[in-house]
This record gives sequence, structure tokens and C-alpha cells, in this order.
Amino acid sequence: MHNYTIPNNVIKMKRLLCYIILLSSVTLVSAQSGKCYITPLSGINTTDNEYNPILDPQGERMAYTQSKSLKHGDFRESTKLAKLEGNEWTAVGNLLSLKKKYSHIDVVGWPSNDTVYAYKGTIYGKILIYRHNGKKWKKCKSIKLCNTRIKKSCTNSAGTSIYFSTERRKGLGEQDLYVCHLGDDGKWSKPVNLGEKINTKWNEIAPTLVGDSAMYFASDRDGGLGGYDIYYSVLNNGEWSEPVNLGEPINSDKDDAFYLKSKRERDSFISSSRDGGMGGMDIYTVSYVLDKRLTMDMPKPASLLSDKLIADVNIESATHLDSSKITLVKGIVMGDDSVYLKAKVALSDNHLMQVIATMDASENGAYQIIMPGGSNYGLSVSYPGYMFHSENFDLPEQSEYKEVSKDITLKKIAVGKSVILKNIFYEIDKADLNMESLVELSNVIRLLNENPTLCLEIQGHTDRTGTKAHNKTLSEMRAKSVTDYLIEHGVSPDRLVSKGYGYDKPIAPNNTEEGRAENRRTEIVVTKI
Repeated sequence: MHNYTIPNNVIKMKRLLCYIILLSSVTLVSAQSGKCYITPLSGINTTDNEYNPILDPQGERMAYTQSKSLKHGDFRESTKLAKLEGNEWTAVGNLLSLKKKYSHIDVVGWPSNDTVYAYKGTIYGKILIYRHNGKKWKKCKSIKLCNTRIKKSCTNSAGTSIYFSTERRKGLGEQDLYVCHLGDDGKWSKPVNLGEKINTKWNEIAPTLVGDSAMYFASDRDGGLGGYDIYYSVLNNGEWSEPVNLGEPINSDKDDAFYLKSKRERDSFISSSRDGGMGGMDIYTVSYVLDKRLTMDMPKPASLLSDKLIADVNIESATHLDSSKITLVKGIVMGDDSVYLKAKVALSDNHLMQVIATMDASENGAYQIIMPGGSNYGLSVSYPGYMFHSENFDLPEQSEYKEVSKDITLKKIAVGKSVILKNIFYEIDKADLNMESLVELSNVIRLLNENPTLCLEIQGHTDRTGTKAHNKTLSEMRAKSVTDYLIEHGVSPDRLVSKGYGYDKPIAPNNTEEGRAENRRTEIVVTKI
């Protein structure tokens, strides 16, 4: 193993550690109700009702339902299409339309670019599948699920489970949530009621899944803010958790439903009849934000930071903090199932080969931590049941004050899930591990120890500099170096396999130094749990 000389900054780091720990308890204060901003989609909403947004796989097209009032109290539902142009959604016409005046049709899923799921109000218990033939959408088949009208449905990522709301004679209340599963024989199971934790004697409607283990739905059950409120529940070991009301400002004293996660980080959509809309139900964007103000519940650490940094001021405008040559990193931690995680955030000095500060993210997943200039840092974020995530920050001594917004998504442990180890370092064109890699290697060991049946493939990747044969050999040797280290430190060889891919699997262009640096990486991939 390559010997690495530790810089002579131990005394400096001990002094800085004092305020790193202090600022790790800083809380973020949102500018509006502590969580998010609610913004109407002006390019979509009209004086009619707009609700039930559904995104295409790229998040660039939106199908939504428009309900138009007709004579004598009748109404008609049609499915409209909107497109994302820049940062704005603009209505562009019909997606699916029916000829009959009093017909109803809603899109309930958009699993691929050329396939949508829908239901008609006149057809009970069926999901209709439409495919685009290059010119128009055409119905090609249907899925029979029950004998009652399906009000709203969604599918899991594999399309093998359909969740929906309907009224059935043996339900727990009015509308309940049910699920049907696709069997190995290609047939769908009978509807299964999601049970008393989810369903009440009132209405549970409009389910949506994020990942396969987080469900959002609307209910007018007791204890809400008024009308329908949006709740979420998490699937764990086959059981749905007790639903949690999302609270204000997402829920209001009017009807709120159809929660949909956007393809953009920290953005979602809801449909609401709250005051201030265009009329009836409108579609809104929910933007989760981190405010730029800091507050402290403890005395200022004397003589360590500028008073302007600790005071309750707008950090973004405080660009003249000459005595505070630090980098402030902040963001939100979520699972890939869109559940906020009160994760553990650990800051390590890779030069010192040790963790120098730890903190827990807030209940809403918010974290922030500071890093003085003059060292190479590793940021590790972990939560039980998820793969850890790492980031690297190489800060020069003369670095000035800077803020970095870094939202982090932890991947739930599952076969095929991977993590890039951003704090593994080798000698140039060699497979020798630098001592700076020790903290990251300990993170991998801890992951394996906390999950004793977990097996990993250690992958080596390179850029395109040099011949294909040389890079293949180098990547194999580097992956083996990591594997050998883990085995030497107690991990069973049966749980590990190493493989080098050379430059066959780039994640960035190789025509820039930044891209080549991204491609030179070590990854771990789950092969068994």
C-alpha cells in the first residue's frame, strides 16, 4: 500500500472542530410554513376543474383531467395534455378525448412514452390500455380488476401491482384502497383491501406510489384540516405504516388530493380547491425549499467565525466574510422511495484519516455542515436499510466563503443498487490505495457488518486515456485492491467479487478533464441481500 504523508494541520483541525460541531446543530428555517412553497400552474388552470396530473417517463409531458360543467348539473371529464417549456407548463390540447357529450375518461398511468393507462366512467372495473401508433392514441386492450367503478389507480415500477380506489360491498367504509397483483400465470388477483391502517369508514382515494414502498393518498377521515387531506404511508415487510398527514401548507381547509412526485428534485404536484385558485380544483406545484437564513439556539463560538455568519442574516448576501474561508454544504436527505430520512451525516478529513464531526439530519431530512479550506474532506450520509452516499470536497487553503446546495438521495438496499465511492483514491496509473481512502473503506465495512447477508460486486472503472487492454487490467487491479483490503479487515471472501470494466461503462463524456475524472471511479453493486 502506498505511503501517504499527513499534512501538518492537526492542531488547526482541533480548533476548527469546535465550531464544526456547533454549526452541525443549526436548523434551517423555511420562508413559508417551514416546508415548501405552493404555486398554481397558471398555464394549465382554468375556471373549470383541473386535477389528477400524470407525468410521462421523462417528466416533460403531463396528462391531467379537466372537468367541465354542462347544462342541468351535468359535467364531462376529458384528459388534457400539457408540455414543459423551460420552467413553465403549458396546455396544448387533448390527450384522449371521447365523442359522446357526457362521457368521462381519465389517464391513471403513463408507464412508457407510447403507452398510457386510463379508465372510462361508463366501464366498471377495467383499466384501459392505449398505445400510440405514431399518429394517435388507440385502445389496444383492457385489464379487468373488479366489478365496481375504479376511481383512481396507480402501478408499481414493474407494472405487476395496481393500486386503486373503489367502493365495494365488503369494504371498510365508502371508497377504500385496494391492490391487485399480476400472477406468474399472467392473470390478475382478486382485489385485496389495504386494511384498517390505510382505510377508514370514510373515503380513501387517489393513491400514488413513489418507488415501490411509499404511497400517497387522499382521505376525508377524522382529524384532517378540512375536506380531503393528503397522507403518506410506507411499506415495510409487507405492512403499510400508520398514515401521516402531510399537514400545512400542502393540506388546506378545502379538498387536497392527487399528490404526484415530479421528476425534478424537491418538486411535487397536488390538486386542490383551496382559496385563491382559478376555480374549483386547480393543479399546484409543491416546491420544497431550504431557506437561506440560519438561526442558533446557543451562544456564538467566540473568535472562531464572523458574527455575520452566526447572526440571523441572509447568508447569500454576506459575500464579504473575509475571516470565514469556509464552505457551507446544505441540503435535504431523502430515500429513493421519496421518504425524508433523519440520516447520519459524517464529515471526515481524508488527510487525517478520521471522522471529525457528525450530525443527524432533521425530521424533514435537512442538514448543513461547514468545512474550512485547506484539506480534502469526505462527506458520508447513511441510514439503516439504505446504501450510504459519499461526496468529496477538495478545498484549497485560500478558498473563500462558499455555499453548496447538495440534496442527497439514499438508495434502498436491493439487488442491483449501486454506490460510487467518491473517497477512494489510487496512485496515478496504479492500483495502490492511498491512505486517504481509509475512512471510505471503513464505511463499506460498516455497511457489510450492519447487513450480514449483503453481498457486493466491487467494480473498477477508468477513463479512455491509454489502450483498452491497459485500462481493463488497471480497473481489475484497482477493484481487487479494494476487495483485498475488505477481506483483510474481516469481510468474508464469499460476500465479495471484484470486476474491472475499463472504460466500457462511462458516466460522463471523456473529452473533458471533469468528465474523465468522473469516469475514473470505484463502485459497489449489491448482488445479494
